Amino acid sequence: MKTSPEAMAFILLMGLSALCPSVAMAETPQPSPYHAPPAPLASRTNFPPPASGTRGFDVLSYDLDISLDPNPGTIAGRVDVGLQSLQNGLQLIHLDLVSTLDCLEISSGGDILFFEHLGDSLLVHLNAALAEAETETLSISYEGRPRPHGSFHAGMMYRLHNSGTVGDPSDDFPVIASVSETWSAHSWWPCKDHPSDKALVSLTASVPDSLSLVSNGTLLGVQSNQPGWRTYRWREAYPLPTYLVSVAASNYVGWTEDCLVSPLNGPDQNISLGFQVFPHDLSDAATDLAMTCQAMDFMAQLAGPYPFDGEKYDQVEIKWGGAMEHSTATSLPPYLFLGTARFENLVVHELAHQWFGDSLTPAVWSDIWLNEGFARYCEALWMEHSRNREAYAEFMQNIGPVFHENLFVGDGLLADPDPILPNTLVYDKGAWLLHSLRLLLGDNDFFALLHNYATAPDLIHDSTTTGDFIQLAEQQAGRNLDNFFHPWLNTETVARLHSEVEIHYGGEIGNVRLRFQQLQEVWLEMGIPVVLHCGGSDTQMILTMDRREQVFQLALDCPVDSVSIDPESLVLMQKANASAPLMTVERPWPNPSYLSGADFRIYLLESSELSVNMFDVRGRRVYQSRVGRLGATGAAGEADSTPYIWHFSPAEVDVLAAGVYWFEFLASGHRVVRKIVFIH
Repeated sequence: MKTSPEAMAFILLMGLSALCPSVAMAETPQPSPYHAPPAPLASRTNFPPPASGTRGFDVLSYDLDISLDPNPGTIAGRVDVGLQSLQNGLQLIHLDLVSTLDCLEISSGGDILFFEHLGDSLLVHLNAALAEAETETLSISYEGRPRPHGSFHAGMMYRLHNSGTVGDPSDDFPVIASVSETWSAHSWWPCKDHPSDKALVSLTASVPDSLSLVSNGTLLGVQSNQPGWRTYRWREAYPLPTYLVSVAASNYVGWTEDCLVSPLNGPDQNISLGFQVFPHDLSDAATDLAMTCQAMDFMAQLAGPYPFDGEKYDQVEIKWGGAMEHSTATSLPPYLFLGTARFENLVVHELAHQWFGDSLTPAVWSDIWLNEGFARYCEALWMEHSRNREAYAEFMQNIGPVFHENLFVGDGLLADPDPILPNTLVYDKGAWLLHSLRLLLGDNDFFALLHNYATAPDLIHDSTTTGDFIQLAEQQAGRNLDNFFHPWLNTETVARLHSEVEIHYGGEIGNVRLRFQQLQEVWLEMGIPVVLHCGGSDTQMILTMDRREQVFQLALDCPVDSVSIDPESLVLMQKANASAPLMTVERPWPNPSYLSGADFRIYLLESSELSVNMFDVRGRRVYQSRVGRLGATGAAGEADSTPYIWHFSPAEVDVLAAGVYWFEFLASGHRVVRKIVFIH
């Protein structure tokens, strides 16, 4: 049975609920669902990323004029691409367009240009080379039938309310919607499909007149130019990356609402909220989206003014298995609308992206945690704001130790995730990084950092990197934070903490000596909450551990009865005597590796069947092996443990090109991913 994306997303949510039985489903929202359920690496489809780099030009604008026909699911039209040369002598323009769409003609200033459509690359040969800073506009006519594309099999989708696919006679109302993250924009229009090149976008789109169409920015007008069709003209005043350009069309009904928000350190804003849903979900939507204005005010106070000032914020229902933070026009899935407000965290998550992702857009996809980790942590902050500290703590535990019992060990590196999406690592570990940074800096500095990052003049409506955030964090802290960020981003380190407590009594004075020691290989700077219990009163503090071993001498003006270390379980750490993970796979050696191959050192706590898969950068499985049952080896780092050495020889693969690959090790339900580079 082929499960629809919507059903799979709902299954994931039920799984989260089962893992968190203490959460009252009717009262406490669940962590927002991911864009789609995390799929095993083996199920990923071959959709190679477009070329990176500037390609010698900067796109200034896209003007789309398209016709969307739900029957038989085709697109046709023209895109005017305004660009500026970044070098002297630029004569070849490299754009992206999938091979399954047909490029009909490309012109500039009335002159027809020669082009080559090679695979998913559209190579345009200018009649005359451009000088540096010289501008050019290409008019590209194209047509075809968009196919499912990318990790989520999305792109431009043509579906029906009930069936999810075109052709079900039980429901003749189509749903047309685009979801282009990560690089699926070129599956439905010619563009430079890279997040670092943001451009101004206008969209003119014609659809059957039984449908209404929502897109980014401001609606300039609606016209009926031919019988049975209606044309919508939208324009976005702020630059967008290609993956956030949105089309959503169906027989929508809805309402609008004026929302007055009071940003931190800024004037009030009056934002028009729009709600567009399927007719049968209208009543439930009124309940499920009722808190939008409150959430908007919360985000404005947290991160500064709504970044798309002067424009609306729409929430639009589409037929898909997840939500997508399209700028000023978030797309929401049908399963949200239950009439119970159960998934209000999803509303907060996508709203937070308007600041973190839509305004501040990662320059490279490997920095996707700057999107998803920040939006996920805003969910936690919303729980703290709208409920209480206990709800915040429970939320963080649910997306930490409850859902990731190995504390993200084996899931890969936050700074280099694979797959990029869907990947729970960038959501949940990203949120835990921010929470841990809050413990380290203290609330005043942390929330000042969050606001300053979101409103940084050189970042807002532009590209950002992890380095940009680290620089601002270090400015706020007034010191180097490499011993915090490096372990979190570039290793799988989890603190394994040994602690000793000595309480000395002296009349009415209580002196406490705390000794902390990190036992793991890579130590990290961290904040550790402690509570000193003194009679009927408690003294709370956060101790900053800025070296591997540290002693703290604390004194109170009352006798101390006891000491609690991390009483809310809000430090991602293991106790000194914590059990090692069932499987540990040390990174390959040598790496990079030549054709002679590489060794992996594998530790198992118990006898297990081991299998190994290997994937290339396109997500294709190029090798698999059932290693068989291995005996227990003992844990990594134990004196008497002997690892199992598994050797991979490139000769086992028919044709192995030089490049980056990922090995997936599976044993007794545990999974570890390791990256390797082969060079010839």
